[in-house]
Amino acid sequence: MPAKAATRKLSPARRERPARVPTTIKSPERVARRRAELIDVATRMFLERGFHNTSVRDIVRACTFNVASLYMYVSCKEDILYLVAQDLMNSIAERLAEAELDPASPERSLEIGFTSYCQIAYKFRRQIRLLYREVGFLPPEPRANVIATVSSVISYFEAIVAEGIEAGVFRKVPPRLAGLDVMFISHMIALHTREVRNLVNLDDFIKYQLDSIFAGLLVNPEKRRSGGTRKRMVASAVRVAKRTRAR
Repeated sequence: MPAKAATRKLSPARRERPARVPTTIKSPERVARRRAELIDVATRMFLERGFHNTSVRDIVRACTFNVASLYMYVSCKEDILYLVAQDLMNSIAERLAEAELDPASPERSLEIGFTSYCQIAYKFRRQIRLLYREVGFLPPEPRANVIATVSSVISYFEAIVAEGIEAGVFRKVPPRLAGLDVMFISHMIALHTREVRNLVNLDDFIKYQLDSIFAGLLVNPEKRRSGGTRKRMVASAVRVAKRTRAR
């Protein structure tokens, strides 16, 4: 089978869902530029001080525009938190979509997807902790939009598991629940970074968790393939890691 035919990509994010934050500025380019600066400054401050201990004036003092200008791009501090959350989820989605999966092997696809997502979760570990801590303070509609983008990551793994069940490779488990498990295991590297680092490095964490995941998923765990398949998976994961570090 040609190499291009042996790989595929899944897009985990609903990128057509826009950030519904009001603005009085008519130029999309200007809005994007100002909000990019706002997201960068606010993310740094929310990480350092927390959402509630950071005021709008604190954020503005670190930006190149004043308070009056800021309110042309957002209407409140919760809007800023929403922009920060959506920017994080879009960044995660872009990187996860780069993972090249194998339609001929749900097992290998799950290895590649899980490896890629663990690397992404490690890169954005502080931002993911921020999202877990602060998303509950968003108003209902923005909070639902952020949760929808998180849910789409679960759907990414759910689809792989469902394909494995259909192919007879995975046991007949609830695919959605299995997808949630895989995502949450990946988030462990972000939520408990210090504990994990005291035990293993990132590569060993991924290997251990993959062994555990497949022990519960595979119809015949003892027949799990290795050798060439494992080498190809590792090579693909290395390519994704290099692209992630470069961005």
